[in-house]
This record gives sequence, C-alpha cells and structure tokens, in this order.
Amino acid sequence: MIIYTLNFLLAVLIGSMTFFIAVVSPSIFATLSTNASSKLLRTIFPRMFLFGFIIAILSLILSYISDNILNSILLVIVAVSFIINRNYLTPKINNFRDKELEGDSKASSSFKYMHLLSVLLFVLNFIILIGIVINNYFNYNL
Repeated sequence: MIIYTLNFLLAVLIGSMTFFIAVVSPSIFATLSTNASSKLLRTIFPRMFLFGFIIAILSLILSYISDNILNSILLVIVAVSFIINRNYLTPKINNFRDKELEGDSKASSSFKYMHLLSVLLFVLNFIILIGIVINNYFNYNL
C-alpha cells in the first residue's frame, strides 16, 4: 500500500512538472506582456519549487518507511534540489535579470548561467522521479 501511495505522489509531481513546462509557461509567454509574464513567473516558480519540495519530503518519508534506501537517497537529492532552486537560484536569477534589464552586460551572463543551472536541476529531478517510478514498478510488481 505504501508503494502505491508513493507512486501516486510521484505521479502527481511528475504530472505537475510536465503541465507547467508544456502548458503554463508557454501560455504565459504567449498571452502576457514581458513585464506581466515576469511578475507572474516570479510568483509561480517559488511556489512550484515549494510544492515539489513538499511532495518529495512526503515521498521520502514513505520510501524510508518501506525500507527502500536507493529511493530515499534519490528523494533527498530531489528535495534538496527543489529547495536550492527555490531559496538560492530563483532569487539570484531574478536579481541578475533585473540588472540585465537595467543594462548590466555582466549580469546577463550570470543570469543565463543561473537559469541554465535551475533548468538542469529541474530536468534532473524529472529524470530521477521517473526512474523511481520505473524502479518501483519492476521491483514491487505493481
């Protein structure tokens, strides 16, 4: 029963990440002005990362209870990645973006680097989460 609940939580997280990338972000950029889209994304991203962190922690607890050390380690990585994205990278990205818009050319390269790092952590989390679900499927014969 724990594995079913764990996989459900992971599916919710994977689905929300997919929905955000495939639907929310493109819709925001297609319909809002640059200024409005920036304000909206600055509100959504920290909340999305917090949501991912909370789901990862709940999943970590379930994984730990089911004595799956590999899943537990991977979920620690996912949770830490989400909180780094929320509490460290996102504020820096926003700061560098503001400076870039003010004409600071050095901030532009820092913005691109931090944004790339944020995207890579997001993709890494996505891959890890799918890997955990696949691992659970084959190891627990759901």
